[in-house]
Amino acid sequence: MSPNRICLPLGMALILVLVLSCLVSSIQGTCNVCNAANNLTCYSATQMQACQVGVLATALPAACPDGYVCVSASSGVLCQPEGDGAISDCQECNKCDSSQTFACTGTGSFALCLGTSTVQDSTGTCAQGYVCNVNDTQICGLPADGVMPTCSYAGDTTTSTTSSTTSTTATTPSTSSASSYCAAVQKQGKYAVGNDASTTCRQYIACSLVSGRWIGKTYTCPGNMYFSSASALCVTSLPSTCSTSVSSTTSTTVAPTTSNPDAYCQAMRAQGTFPVGTVASTTCHQYIYCFLLSGVWNGQMYTCPGNLYYNSAKRICEAALPSTCSATVASLTLNGILLD
Repeated sequence: MSPNRICLPLGMALILVLVLSCLVSSIQGTCNVCNAANNLTCYSATQMQACQVGVLATALPAACPDGYVCVSASSGVLCQPEGDGAISDCQECNKCDSSQTFACTGTGSFALCLGTSTVQDSTGTCAQGYVCNVNDTQICGLPADGVMPTCSYAGDTTTSTTSSTTSTTATTPSTSSASSYCAAVQKQGKYAVGNDASTTCRQYIACSLVSGRWIGKTYTCPGNMYFSSASALCVTSLPSTCSTSVSSTTSTTVAPTTSNPDAYCQAMRAQGTFPVGTVASTTCHQYIYCFLLSGVWNGQMYTCPGNLYYNSAKRICEAALPSTCSATVASLTLNGILLD
């Protein structure tokens, strides 16, 4: 017998094989990743799809029988009975990554975790053509480079290239912050601010895409003119969408932005340090410290020393560039505040 050979009882060896088999299955089991054994991928928890390795699948998904889930293993992608303990591959959406930095919330969207295992009130979008992968160090990657989305296309609220239907489920974004509004709308143009004939009906937000980032600015029509959504112009006649019955009381609340730390912290309503932005050369070096003083939330902006960057998960300054500062990230909001 070779001195390097280790013999195990048959029962123990069988258990070891089963454990290793499960480990292989869990490693290979990733939503939207093509299994080379049978050229299928799990499209959702209960659907599979024909595919080619390294290529984003475009075939229509096929549903598993009732009570079955889609599982990818060394033998290929199969529908297995859920009652037998089978766990679907598509289970990592809306779950924080191992570093507790972010969680994929859609095929092209993500949210911050801020060093916790809980997804925070945050919305991030990948650059056009990129998809969110919970194992990607840059958060978002290109399917052409073999990076497939962690979340299923079946759960997207946007148009899917593999579906013949389009979901129209969406919430109306607030116009209190022009940049946050444009980051949510993601479409160039002019948009009405409100329906108050004496105030907001005279205003509009202009959205534009600059260097891959959505930028917004609020304008007021000249003189006694009103903004018309129909023509996207300032007009003299009162648009039908405007009402004179709306209260004319103007709000004195300052729109929360990263350039106003006090307003930022009033929106956060939590003590601690929080990120300022996603630009590697500037805002990624900064953070805002929020604290409660005499019942009022206050904020103070700080810059990491030297060439250090602020890590939102660890909440410290460090030498490594955070994944949120990648060029693959198009926009990022936290508690409704657009990070610069």
